Amino acid sequence: MFQKLVKVILPCLLMLFFTAVSFALAAPPSQEGVTCEKDYVVQANDSLSKLAEEFYGDRLAYPAIVDATNAAAAKGGAYSPIADPEVLKVGQTLCIPPAADGKTMLGDTKAAASGTDRAIGLTPARFFPEGVTVDKNGTFYVGSMYEGSIYKAAAGAKEAEPFIEAGANGLVSVLGLYADDASGTLWACSSDAGNGKLAGAAPVALKAFDLKTGEAKGSYEFPGSGFCNDITVDAAGNVYASDSWSPRLLRLPVGGSALEEWVNDPVLGVEQWSLNGLDVDQGQNMMYLVNIATGQLFRIPINDDGTAGAITEIKTSQPLQRPDGLKVVGPNTLATAESVPGGMSILTLNGDEATVKVINTGLDGVATFALYQGSAWLVENQGDHFWAPDSAGPDAKPPFRLVEVPLN
Repeated sequence: MFQKLVKVILPCLLMLFFTAVSFALAAPPSQEGVTCEKDYVVQANDSLSKLAEEFYGDRLAYPAIVDATNAAAAKGGAYSPIADPEVLKVGQTLCIPPAADGKTMLGDTKAAASGTDRAIGLTPARFFPEGVTVDKNGTFYVGSMYEGSIYKAAAGAKEAEPFIEAGANGLVSVLGLYADDASGTLWACSSDAGNGKLAGAAPVALKAFDLKTGEAKGSYEFPGSGFCNDITVDAAGNVYASDSWSPRLLRLPVGGSALEEWVNDPVLGVEQWSLNGLDVDQGQNMMYLVNIATGQLFRIPINDDGTAGAITEIKTSQPLQRPDGLKVVGPNTLATAESVPGGMSILTLNGDEATVKVINTGLDGVATFALYQGSAWLVENQGDHFWAPDSAGPDAKPPFRLVEVPLN
């Protein structure tokens, strides 16, 4: 009797065993603390926002894919970490978490990004906004990297409108902007990475426009060319601009006719795409700036004679993820926009250290932001389509947006 049972049961057990093994080998690997419902191999023209829309029905849920893939990559296997959500590599394996995880992430990010449900649309199909600033009256100014134009909008508006036409005063790609109410000037970085509509039309320069009328007031070429990225102004009215293609900050003295090198030091980063956001704590006469490639934060005193003091790196409690725009938001407090995973961080300074608090907005490509009435107005620029069209595809999904994120 026993032998007969063995003959009947053993084949069944073996069949169940091999079926289980086959299933385990065929299913995506389950990492500790990470659930990959399926693996996805990146194809040409893929972007994270496009995949989030495919798998979850909403492009804002893409941080779920970033978090799951990075967690799975940390455990080993076929996954590669996503260092920059705007750049995917063809053939890269992504961990796609269950729809429930994507929906949870989507709910969290929408709650963060829509605190007051206020957003301003930018409808041109290839506007690709980058820089933004706001004047004392609450008028926002947003520049186009592709078109080479500047739009404006009030905080309560639903859509921005044209202000400065494409190519005016030699604009090529508009990056950083600064509304200087004291001088009635709108400062603009005009740069050229070769991928804008007006590429090659004019040299890289710092541009000046009338803040009210938009009329050209001046143009100041970058010595030796470069890439004008962001702008700030000190208490005396001197203007500073970061150069992303060299470790230098340029300065236009009050009443000056040409830019001069204020700082040029390899400690700030020697890679082509390094220096980015900067701002001055006017009460302390202190310059702060970030390196987008390394995530470093620096401090430079502005001496009484206008020269630069010693450069100090501020150690952060956790790495900054491709920091872009940077603003002083209060005493010993900074905020920076981060393109990974599409949010920002609040930095509380204590001597040569800073504690980092992350705000994950889940927006589709964050560039920089403007501060207005206790909120950050973040530029959602879908920049992967501008900077990496071969992998993300050349076409974005308008409207681009300026989104309010309360900071208190």
